[in-house]
Amino acid sequence: MVGKTYAFDLGLLKVRFTFESESKGSFVVEEGGGLTPNGHTETVALNLKRIRDGVYLNSWTEAAGATVTHVEDFANGTLYSNVTVDGALYNFVGTITEVANPMPDTTIADHDLAERNTRIVLTAMRELFAEKDLTALDRYWAEPYVQHSPQMPDGLDTLRSAVPGLQGFSWQPHRIAAQGDLVFTHSLVHGWAPGPVVIVDIYRLENERIVEHWDVVQDLTPAESTASGHPMV
Repeated sequence: MVGKTYAFDLGLLKVRFTFESESKGSFVVEEGGGLTPNGHTETVALNLKRIRDGVYLNSWTEAAGATVTHVEDFANGTLYSNVTVDGALYNFVGTITEVANPMPDTTIADHDLAERNTRIVLTAMRELFAEKDLTALDRYWAEPYVQHSPQMPDGLDTLRSAVPGLQGFSWQPHRIAAQGDLVFTHSLVHGWAPGPVVIVDIYRLENERIVEHWDVVQDLTPAESTASGHPMV
């Protein structure tokens, strides 16, 4: 499977999944079925175990907290999937089909560039902020790092100092979009401010590294207290 891309068709949910190694995979959500946004991309750490020839137990946890457990029967092209989203459990049975001749990285089109940059941002944010792995700064960011957030100076030293002291931090992206070298996320964040906040982040990438950042931060207001009655996320 390593190096190959498969279409996971679960009816309601359709995903294109690439096994980058036995411990890492990346995916693109082609149809989210209301569980996750169409076009969402992410790189995840895999817990992959062989049951028998052609059949594997595979599981991972996504940046937003969703958990996925698969029985992947490549021999028969069958997929059994359990997914938890916001505490709700969903069961699916579907098919696995290898995607022949996926576009190589050496000929990246605009869509593929946006997809790749989105994977980098989601992985970078998970490893740095959720896992508090400061070495993520060396893998996914680069100097000179231009910071437009009004309370933060340029450079990575502020992030390097701030992350270890964050308590109860969680970053839950609800909307993700990308265009060219820019990735946009609309997220609910706990642990960055005294109360929960809604943040729109814009990241600019260069040579697969985050080199520039903008954000807009608002305190979370319950839907029943907004002028329109609509939720903020």
